Amino acid sequence: MVNILTMNMKKNILLMALSAVLAVSCTKELPLYDTPFFSIATQDGASTAVVGSDVENVNTYYVTMSSVSRGDNAVVDFTVTPGAGLKEGVDYEIVTQGSSLTFLPGIYRMPIRVRWKEHQLDDSADNTLKIALTGGTDGFCLGMPGPDSKFSRLVITKKNLWIFGNGACNSDTLLLPTR
Repeated sequence: MVNILTMNMKKNILLMALSAVLAVSCTKELPLYDTPFFSIATQDGASTAVVGSDVENVNTYYVTMSSVSRGDNAVVDFTVTPGAGLKEGVDYEIVTQGSSLTFLPGIYRMPIRVRWKEHQLDDSADNTLKIALTGGTDGFCLGMPGPDSKFSRLVITKKNLWIFGNGACNSDTLLLPTR
């Protein structure tokens, strides 16, 4: 009987000690990660995209402001840089006017629109369009906070794509007819 009583006391002491450890660890304050930042991505949240050379459409890419609620405007500047293989007016047009976006209070996402034009490309050239966040409201990071500044730029690659049968291929792929 004494042995059972001692064993129950040990269990109770162990349970109380474990409860005390859990209670202390739950009151520990965690650091706040509230650094405001701007990021740019596709509609699907990617930092890269591919556009076919055979398309005629307007694609929307989004700059997002991550911040606590603000009572004043926030501004982010951006540049659009084409690779040597792309020509503005021939391969694409920037629909969004200017080189900055203004986020009014309560607005957290703004579009940058690009009109892609059908035009055959030189596959050996740099057929990328880079949209980079370059500056903005003081205190805001460009891209996600951290050493890599992820999502501070979006790289869109325009490629020659042809449709054969059931799928797409580029000029490096040869598809033979099947029966």
